[in-house]
Amino acid sequence: MTKPVRHLRGLISAAAELPLVRGAAAGAYRRHFNSVRGTARLFNGIYPDFATALRAVPLDSQVGYDNEPSAERMMDEWLDVHPSDYPVLFWLEKLLPKARSVFDWGGNVGIKYFAFRPYLTYPEDLVWTVNDVPAILKRGEEIARRESATALRFTPRLEALADAGILLASGVVQFVEDPFGSLQLASALPEHLIFNKVPLYEASGAVTLHNMGTSFCPYHLFNRRDFIASIEALGYELRDAWRSPGVSCSIPFFPEHGVEGYSGLYFAQTAGPN
Repeated sequence: MTKPVRHLRGLISAAAELPLVRGAAAGAYRRHFNSVRGTARLFNGIYPDFATALRAVPLDSQVGYDNEPSAERMMDEWLDVHPSDYPVLFWLEKLLPKARSVFDWGGNVGIKYFAFRPYLTYPEDLVWTVNDVPAILKRGEEIARRESATALRFTPRLEALADAGILLASGVVQFVEDPFGSLQLASALPEHLIFNKVPLYEASGAVTLHNMGTSFCPYHLFNRRDFIASIEALGYELRDAWRSPGVSCSIPFFPEHGVEGYSGLYFAQTAGPN
């Protein structure tokens, strides 16, 4: 973080305690938030839903991941394994020998497939289906051909979820407008669900706006109990939960909606929906 940004955040924190200058400080931060480009991870505002957050996106700005700058954004870390990945590795090692098929929701170019490959023994008949937006999938298909990754499949739709044994959703559900509705509409669901890097907290669920440098995205903040209950209602039980170190969310002027550490969850299917 640069010194000017640290200085600005310090001023914002101080101003937030002074009602007379809070409005001016909020305006200054909003202008900063709207103008930052390149590599960023900033949040601004609390909104009731995605549609309202979208109306706050600056004019002539990119929205979402379906554009070339956003598609290239993670190319420098497509082989990285982070501390938050190790619980996922633990469960995949146990589940892959029997499940043999993964639906990687929002899986970018297959970054988890490639990052985990040195640490897991993939079944010879493994099918790893990556779901994402077209701009990213085009890049993923190029990389898969280059790396001879014959297990990888790519799709912009969720239909293939019905054929998977494992759903992996790492750092994606907060970007999906109705993630639970998307799962409810699936013709069938995998036996195992692994969520990672999810912004869960004890406050009421809300939506903020995320500036990731290349574009702006509405972004869910989930109430922990509500999130778990929504997945359990699909016919699952929670088997494991963990914190994702090093991943957090701070929203100036809305400290009650900050998330100090994101979460991971593993669910296994029960007999049927509750």
